[in-house]
Amino acid sequence: MNRVVDRDHAAAMGKDEFFGQEMYLASVTGWPPEKLTPEDPVRSPAGARFALWATDPADVRHIPPPPSEGALYASTAFSMVNSGNRTLRVPKRSWKIDLTLGDAGNDRIAGMSHLNFKAMYNDPSQMREALAWRLFHKAGVPASRHTYTKLAINNRYQGLFSVIEEVDRRYLKDRFGVNDRGNLYKAACGDLGCATLEHRVGDNGDDDGRQYRVAKGQQTYVLKTNEDDLRANSYDDLAQLVRVVNGIGLSGGDGRFDTDGYRESVEQIMNVRCFLRWASTNLLIGSWDNYFATPSNFFLYNSGRSGGERDFVESAYFTLLPWDYDNSFGIDYFGTRWQYTDVVDWPSNTRNYYHNNNRPGETSRIPLVQNILRNREFVRYYLDHLEHLLDTDFNPDAVAAQIGADGGGLWDRVRQPAYLESDTPDGPPFTGRQFSNDEVYLTACRQNERNRGGSHVEGIYHYVRMRYDRARQQLVDLRRLHPRSSSGAEFPGTVEALPTGSEHPE
Repeated sequence: MNRVVDRDHAAAMGKDEFFGQEMYLASVTGWPPEKLTPEDPVRSPAGARFALWATDPADVRHIPPPPSEGALYASTAFSMVNSGNRTLRVPKRSWKIDLTLGDAGNDRIAGMSHLNFKAMYNDPSQMREALAWRLFHKAGVPASRHTYTKLAINNRYQGLFSVIEEVDRRYLKDRFGVNDRGNLYKAACGDLGCATLEHRVGDNGDDDGRQYRVAKGQQTYVLKTNEDDLRANSYDDLAQLVRVVNGIGLSGGDGRFDTDGYRESVEQIMNVRCFLRWASTNLLIGSWDNYFATPSNFFLYNSGRSGGERDFVESAYFTLLPWDYDNSFGIDYFGTRWQYTDVVDWPSNTRNYYHNNNRPGETSRIPLVQNILRNREFVRYYLDHLEHLLDTDFNPDAVAAQIGADGGGLWDRVRQPAYLESDTPDGPPFTGRQFSNDEVYLTACRQNERNRGGSHVEGIYHYVRMRYDRARQQLVDLRRLHPRSSSGAEFPGTVEALPTGSEHPE
C-alpha cells in the first residue's frame, strides 16, 4: 500500500539528522530485471519506485515495511548505476542513486541529490568505513558522513550497505559556505598515470594547467565542477598547487623544503594543517588506496579565500577531501603489512604494491606527503597530532569500544542485517557477498584474520594493536629530534576557517 510521504521534511531535514539514523531500508520496485548490473546510469522506467525509510537494525525481517507515518522519501523519477573501481564487477555491487530526475529537478533527501550505497565487498567486518569516517571527523578533517541501509530491489533483499555522503555542491556548501563555487578535482588513474601531484613541464617548457589535463581520454585529475567555464577549467590553479608543493622556483636543492619560504608558500595555497591531520589519521588506519600507494581516490577542492570566493583561480586555496575507505585497517592484496609503515617514510612500504602491479623496484611518488614532511614545523605538527590520536581515539581500547563486541557499538548495527544475507551460518550469501555469516562473525566480533585468494584481512582490533605498538616505537626515535608538543598545537583539531582574501573588484 502506498503511504503518505512528507517530501518537504525529507528535503529540509539536516544531514546530521539523516546520518544520525542507525539504519534505513531502501526499496526499489518495478526495476527491469535485465538492468541489475548497470555500468551506465539507467533511468527508472514507468512503474518503478524508489523509497527510503528508517528501520531497526535488530529487525529479523529482510524487508520491514515503512512505519505507520509512511516512508521518509519516495520517487518514481530516479536513476541507478553500479559504482566502484576495483569492485565494479563483483557479485555484490555498490550503487549510486540520482534523485534529480523529477519534473522540478530538485528532489532531495537532506539536501542531497545523490545517495551512495557501498557494498563493503572487501570488508568482512562491515565496519571499516564507519570507523574511518568517525576518526576523520574527530580529527577535524572535512569528511563524508556515514550510516547504513538495507537494500531491496524488486522485493528481493540485496544486503547491508554503507551510505556515504556524496562530495558534491551541497557537500561544499555545508563546509565552505559562500566559497562553494570553486574547482573540485577528483584524483584518479588516467592517461597521465595516477594522481601523484608530481611536477610536469610541457615540450615547449610550458608550466601551466595544460600539462595536467588531456584533450580527449581519461583524465587523471577530473574536474567535477565548472567544466564549461573557460576561466575556471584551465587547470591553472592545480598547476600552481603542484609548483608550490614541489618547491619549484625555490633554491637550495632538497634543503629548500625545510625552510620558512617553503612553509609559507604551502600555507598560502592550502590548508596544510588539515592535510597533516588527514595524513596522520590515514597513516594509522593503513588506508593505502588513496594518496599513499596508488595514488588516487581523493579530492582536492580549491575554494579560494574568504571574501575572495570569485577569485579562486587567481588566489587558489586548496583543501584535501578524503574518499573511499573500505581498504583500511589491515586489508591487503600485496603481501604488505600496512601496520608497520614508517610514520614518516610512507613510500618505503609500497614496494610489494608496485611489484604486484608489474613495476618491480618502484615505490609510490607522493610529493605532497614527502616534501611537506621534510619541513621541521610541518612534521612536528604531524607527529604531535599522530600521538594525540594514539592517546585518545586510535588505540586498542578506544577502537574496541567503537566496535562494541559485547554490545553498544557498531557490531549491534551490522550484525542482523549482515546475517540476513545468508540462510545458513557457513553457506554462501545469496546477495553475492564473498564472506559467510560465520566469517563475518569471526572477523568482526571475534577479530580473527581471514585469507581469501590473494587477499589478507586482519581483525580490526589486532591491526590497531600492531599499528599502535609500532607507531609508539617509531616515535621514541623521532622524538629525539622532534620533542613532544614542539609544534605548540592543541588538539583535537577543528576545520580551520578559510584565510581572508581581497574582495573581487566590482
